[in-house]
Amino acid sequence: MLQFELDEELLSLQDTVHIPGEIPIEGENPKSLERILNEIVDSLQDASGNITDETLFDQIRSFIKHFNTLQKKTATKVWDIVLSGFNAELQVTAQDLDFNDQDAYLQHRTPLEIYGFLIYWIISITEQKATSKAATMDKSGKATRPKGSRAKNDGDDSEQGVSTWTTEKQRALDLMCKCLGLHLSKIWTATHEKESFISLFFKPAYQILENKENVRVSALKQRVYHVLCLCIKNHNHEFGARTTIIQNLQYWEHTPEPMAELLEMLITIYDFQQLADSVLREVSTKEFEESIKDITVPKAYSKFLVRLSELAPKVVLKQMGLLIDHLDGESYIMRQAIVEVIGHLIAYLSAEEQTDQIKNQIDGFFDILEERFMDNNSYVRTKLIQIVGNLCDLKSKFPKRRQRLTELVIGRLSDKSFWSRKQAIKTFVRLIETHPYSMHGGELDLEDWEIQYTEVTDELKAMITKPSKRRALLRKSAGMDEDGMDVDGEAENEEDEDKDISLPTDEELLELQASKEYVTKTLQQRYYADAIRFIHLIHRAVPVMCELLASTAKLEVVEAMDFFVTIHRYKVRASSDGIRKMVHLVWMKDNGDEAKSVRARLMECYWQIYLAPDDNLTEKENTALIARNLVSLTYGSTLAELTSLEQLLSTIVSDSANAGNEITISDEVIEKLWQVYSHQKEIPNPQRRGAIIILGMLAKAKPDIVAQKIEVILKIGLGKHGKVDLALARYSCIALQRIAGEKKKQKGALAQDTLRLSMDHPIFTKLSNLIDHPTTSKNWFAVAEQALNTIYLLGEHPDILCGDIIKARCKTIFNLQEDEPSPSVEPSSTPDVNMVSEDLTVHLNAENAFVIDSWQLSQLLFIVGHVAMKHIVHMEVIEEEFKRRKAIAGNEKKKDKDHAEDELDQVVGTTEDEFGDALAHIRERELLFGQDSLLQVFGPLIVTICGNNTLYSDKTLQSSASLALCKLMCISAEFCEHNLQLLFTILEKSHEPAIRSNIIIALGDMAVCFNNLIDANIAYLYKRLSDSDRAVKKNTLMVLTHLILNGMVKVKGQLGEMAICLVDEDARISDLARLFFTELTSKDNAVYNNMPDIISHLSNSENKVDEESYRKIMRFLFELIKDKSMDSMIEKLCQRFKNTEEPRGWRDIAFCLSMLPYKTEKSFKRLLEGFPNYQDKVHEEAVFKYLSDIIAKGRAIKPPKPEMKPIIDEFENKLKEFKAKGDEVQDIEAKAISAVKKGGRRGGRKAGSALAGLKVKGVPSGSSPQKKVCVCDLGSSIKSRDLIHLRVVVCYL
Repeated sequence: MLQFELDEELLSLQDTVHIPGEIPIEGENPKSLERILNEIVDSLQDASGNITDETLFDQIRSFIKHFNTLQKKTATKVWDIVLSGFNAELQVTAQDLDFNDQDAYLQHRTPLEIYGFLIYWIISITEQKATSKAATMDKSGKATRPKGSRAKNDGDDSEQGVSTWTTEKQRALDLMCKCLGLHLSKIWTATHEKESFISLFFKPAYQILENKENVRVSALKQRVYHVLCLCIKNHNHEFGARTTIIQNLQYWEHTPEPMAELLEMLITIYDFQQLADSVLREVSTKEFEESIKDITVPKAYSKFLVRLSELAPKVVLKQMGLLIDHLDGESYIMRQAIVEVIGHLIAYLSAEEQTDQIKNQIDGFFDILEERFMDNNSYVRTKLIQIVGNLCDLKSKFPKRRQRLTELVIGRLSDKSFWSRKQAIKTFVRLIETHPYSMHGGELDLEDWEIQYTEVTDELKAMITKPSKRRALLRKSAGMDEDGMDVDGEAENEEDEDKDISLPTDEELLELQASKEYVTKTLQQRYYADAIRFIHLIHRAVPVMCELLASTAKLEVVEAMDFFVTIHRYKVRASSDGIRKMVHLVWMKDNGDEAKSVRARLMECYWQIYLAPDDNLTEKENTALIARNLVSLTYGSTLAELTSLEQLLSTIVSDSANAGNEITISDEVIEKLWQVYSHQKEIPNPQRRGAIIILGMLAKAKPDIVAQKIEVILKIGLGKHGKVDLALARYSCIALQRIAGEKKKQKGALAQDTLRLSMDHPIFTKLSNLIDHPTTSKNWFAVAEQALNTIYLLGEHPDILCGDIIKARCKTIFNLQEDEPSPSVEPSSTPDVNMVSEDLTVHLNAENAFVIDSWQLSQLLFIVGHVAMKHIVHMEVIEEEFKRRKAIAGNEKKKDKDHAEDELDQVVGTTEDEFGDALAHIRERELLFGQDSLLQVFGPLIVTICGNNTLYSDKTLQSSASLALCKLMCISAEFCEHNLQLLFTILEKSHEPAIRSNIIIALGDMAVCFNNLIDANIAYLYKRLSDSDRAVKKNTLMVLTHLILNGMVKVKGQLGEMAICLVDEDARISDLARLFFTELTSKDNAVYNNMPDIISHLSNSENKVDEESYRKIMRFLFELIKDKSMDSMIEKLCQRFKNTEEPRGWRDIAFCLSMLPYKTEKSFKRLLEGFPNYQDKVHEEAVFKYLSDIIAKGRAIKPPKPEMKPIIDEFENKLKEFKAKGDEVQDIEAKAISAVKKGGRRGGRKAGSALAGLKVKGVPSGSSPQKKVCVCDLGSSIKSRDLIHLRVVVCYL
């Protein structure tokens, strides 16, 4: 009989196992091994108890000891032998236990221990092998199978028993459950012996869970849970299980969810809650001070809590009073977990019966969530906002809490963390989509809800104040009408009674308030009030959402776009603000998939809002609806919005034509727009105007849209309708320009051949008539500009037609005759009575003077200036056309051109070079100075008008003349140089913001053409940054931004004025300034190089800003400077203290020092080296505070640097020392001043008597007390203190 001691056998497994009767396994003939196994099978089939035979036991142990070296077939047979024998033994044991035969069932103790031991040993071997293999794969990377190969069957990957053995382990676990279900206390009466036997089952179970591959097999995992649950509940394994669960959470990353699932099964199936309670109590006592360095442990605990709160929220709720302490801990991961747990508990409680206790618990949890919105960690805030979004999907809407949560979510839209903002947008959208105000279709139109609220309020008021309604309501509530009481007799007097308002008695009021109808109306009123408040919250969030559309985080932008689409779907009128701003995203730079997704999402949004057909409408109705939507986009739009909309619509048209995109604009919609434009009946001007604007936008990508309807445009836009509505004529001209097609010239490519029409085409006749059409509207200038643009874009010889237009204008204005050689003529006839501008006397010379109309002269000068500018562009087009034709001709010749000819061209130049030089000469000398040039006649006239603004005082004339002067100056460098000072004088002295803005923009163009002239006078541009008009200031900033960032002008210390724009009241100006400095940072460290000049300008100049603005500017600028430049910046700032005498300057410099990062020992050394420069200034409270902030910043570095501590301490000690000395000096100064004032009030007593040893110089005895200044020498009277020698000027009354 085998003497089997379980504890000794388990102990032997920890070392090399010694088997007395071991048989050789490795290297043996498989047939011999098969024969031995067959003998074992035969023996166990006779009786499963034969496992106690010493020889048989040693044989089976030999096979298990070398299990990993066995072939798959042999190893499988070993598994089968052990499991079959164990099953047979369990059956026999169960029968004996049922018969309660003690002698019989006690004999099964040793066989059961042996079988359990063998299973334990096999599982231990297989799991160790599998775990080591998985660890190796994790280190080397996941193994990949060749494409097309199939996963092998369980165990087929090895010939030597290395397998997952999933099926066998499931059989083994089933047998364990069967064994644990027996009355084992009868067989093992001693507790420690029973525990040893039970350990044969729960230890392999835990070992199986340690392999994450096993956890993925649901059937295997469930069997493990059952084994452990039986051990815990029936066999006193609670304490061991708690310890093991805690250890698994700490050491195995994949075990949190399985441990939670184990506890959930233990609670729900086995009705054993104690273990979960003890585990939760122990988790609540854990502290994670070092969680920042190692987040794996708190992460495991957090996963466990979250999963358990999902599966068993009732158990977690019971221990929530202890777990809530983690919200005050340092670990943000645990705070995240508790927040998520609270969300699950609210979801659980909301599904329960709503007793007072449950309502109070829900309110308490909501209070905690609201507090966590102020958590200092962005991950916690993000998780919290996500939880709030999840709560929106619950059946219960929590109306009392919803408003406050919405306010908090809106507040997080301005969070500094991108992830928090992005999640806040998603949650806010979810709050809107699940709102509880669905009584009137769910739409959130504020005006409709306010009407409903007003009606209900009036009805409630009428119930109280009008006697007839009050009596009717009281009768109805008392049931008197149903009893058949006659009330017709009283109805006659109701109208008369309602005219007088009377208040009810207290009894009537109480009865009225208790009536069903009154309560219903009151609840309805409250419902409407809540809905209105919610809509107001949405309106409040719209401006913030508009700002988020400009975010650099593309995912955030996409979420903001979805928000505006959502609120538009719910009829929120404020959505139009965001939808209009959203269109500017079409210009986003194509720097990756994110930018493409933004543009694609933008097109989808506009498709959903404006272009998608409605399934409930017919095709014809859909066409009219889409056309109406497109036209509505133009109502009230700015130029920037129209430009972006044009790019968006043209992109949609081009993408649909190229790729067959579903987002498209059908031909039927285009035809409908033409019908609106050409409608013969009177329709609103904005509607007809909007139709041609949209058609022009679409024609940018598809010119045929306009090319096929030229006659319609000439009849409507350039005909009677256009002459009445000049804006319609202007947009019609823009639409005609689309005929030429869009020029997309690529670098190095030849110019494209453009469409040119002969000058006898009806288009040019209509355009000429439109320009000459008499009108007093200032819209004429915009129409004339686009008409001239169209002429130059489409005409073969536009200069001829434009010359004729100018000559005709001159004849009309100056009353010239064909045979007259000069423009000097007799006074003109009586001016046109339709003109509203005052008449202007123009002196061409001292002898001849005549009176002309200033309005007509303004029109003439505008035409002259714009023709001059367009003619320069036309000359460039001619040059490109010349190059294109020459290139085509060159390609037709032989390609093997003689090499000598190439060299000759390089030496003497080509015809192309000569052609370019000729055009440059014409531009510089001929256009404005040539005897045959029409423009040369007007140069002196324009200069004269601009130079005599008091004589020619008409505002329109001055505006046109100054604009024409700017355009002429862009043509010739000589003309520009001669009149540049005149232009600067106008810029300085003109009172018209439009004139100053035009000149600023023109100076930007001149800087491109004639860089040297403008660069020498760039100070005039910088002065306009302090202009009183915001438009002038914004245009100046835009021009300077363009010139500086493109390297057209050099920065010469004037950036201080641009820095002031960072705190401008106008958000557009401040945003543009921020963009400028952000881009300037990438230009050779330009911000750092100009920082001294910026500081001097802001703190010491005459136009210095207030301290709060100064700090905002510096805080922004120092964020842009790279850390590499910080040490030298410290040195420069310290040196500035020497030359600064005012306390304001000290504070400014100290603030700048506090903005720098002090990450190295070298930074503090620079501070100490420069300490003598500011040691006498640290007594100033603000200076001392800023320098103390530097010390705090150095000590807060994570991880701490030991080498920095001594130098920080030294700097701190010095700072405190000189602060104390400075304070002492300040006290002495105060005493001296007080003493001198006292002496003056006493009428001639010596002030020195108040202070022992104080000598007053410069005040002779008997001097009048009205003496204003005296000088006190404090140094001579204070000998015992090591103070700075100080001469104080003391003023006394």
